[in-house]
Amino acid sequence: MSKNKPKEKTPAQPQETSVGPGVRFWNFFASVKLSFVLFIALAVASVIGTLLPQKEPASVYLSHFGPGWGKLILTLGLDDAYHAPWFLLLLGLLAANLVVCSLERLPRVWKIVTRDPAKDLERRRPAEHSFTVAGDPASVAQSARALLERSLGRVYSREEGGEVVLLAQKGAWCRLGVYVVHASVLIIFAGAIVGGIWGFSGYINIQEGQTLDHVELDNGQVLPLGFKLRLDKFTLTKYPDRQTPSEYRSDVTFIKGDHKLKTSLIVNDPAHFEGIDFYQSSYGVAPARLKLRFTRDGKSQVVELRHRQWTKLPGGGQAGVMEVRQDVNMGAMYRGPIARVAYQAEGQEPVVIAAFKAGTKMPARGPVKFEILEIEAVPYSGLQVKYDPGVWFIWVGCSLMVIGFFIAFYMSHRKVWIRLTPASAGRTRVEIAGSTNKNRAGLQRLMLRLAAKLKGEQ
Repeated sequence: MSKNKPKEKTPAQPQETSVGPGVRFWNFFASVKLSFVLFIALAVASVIGTLLPQKEPASVYLSHFGPGWGKLILTLGLDDAYHAPWFLLLLGLLAANLVVCSLERLPRVWKIVTRDPAKDLERRRPAEHSFTVAGDPASVAQSARALLERSLGRVYSREEGGEVVLLAQKGAWCRLGVYVVHASVLIIFAGAIVGGIWGFSGYINIQEGQTLDHVELDNGQVLPLGFKLRLDKFTLTKYPDRQTPSEYRSDVTFIKGDHKLKTSLIVNDPAHFEGIDFYQSSYGVAPARLKLRFTRDGKSQVVELRHRQWTKLPGGGQAGVMEVRQDVNMGAMYRGPIARVAYQAEGQEPVVIAAFKAGTKMPARGPVKFEILEIEAVPYSGLQVKYDPGVWFIWVGCSLMVIGFFIAFYMSHRKVWIRLTPASAGRTRVEIAGSTNKNRAGLQRLMLRLAAKLKGEQ
């Protein structure tokens, strides 16, 4: 008669635990892979921002790269990559990733840093050096304590059953050096974001005796300064050859209400007013007015255009002078003035057209043709204007980064144990052990010195 075999119990399957959105969010930002991806993205963005001309008028990108690529560059904000929202977003994501990674690992490090060294007296580490010296453990302990105090600082001790254990440590806090570097990176990011959002960069072309209260930004917009700037005198000094400029200097007056400040701007010696920096960057002759022959659809008319100012054209559209060079030598092909004219037909994007002096047989490029008839030019001083409220963040961050790297690479957390036990013939056995988080060779040298001094060799 067969017996029924008992049914085998199947092992219980582990139940899958659901992970909440908060944990998933934390794990996402604590990922080292995310750091790698963000660093690569920022590196690519930096390369694009370096190779691609920045803060040029939209017409420059449309004419140089064509309508398709030009519109893509403008849409993605690659014309001002370092101030684009997506670039600031990448900085913000990397900052969040850095904070979460630091908080993920900081508790373990903090526990080591704040651990009471006396608790490590019970730990028994393998001895690096072992030898005997004359005397009992108590007398040898006095010499050993003095050596440890000079080398590492405060000494902790334990005596039990005739055995004496001494312990000293130095540099526990240096484990936080990497977090000083992390903090410095966050401060630099904060400075970059503050400067990107609230800062600006632009220029002023100002004539002698002229007073201006605004700056033209790199993107072509006009920003009020909140005060006035007057160019009192512009001085150009040349070398004895009378060709090469040796110095150009602008004597200016800043005016805000009843307050006036007179100062001078020289190359590499800027002026500062209301937190804004003014640099002497250029000088030249500005085209106050250009008379040109404008040809469209085979019909020619004489028009007058002004520098960096739109003018309505007969028959529709508008144009403005971007730049004028008085004397350009192109060899046998051409010599004379050249003007870069921005032209915008109704309902279309602006394009840049080169204008040559009238009567020159230069190939026409563009939907219309401009020929220079007359140039009315005035001398000017070119000032670069910059306001960056995040610069102090960057200075503090860079200083902290240097300190953090010094701590992280040149300092270490060292612990040294000296164990003294009675030996035969009135001698004491000395055992020296140590641990460190880096620079093992330096710890070995320290223990060798301690051993030599305890043996009486030094």
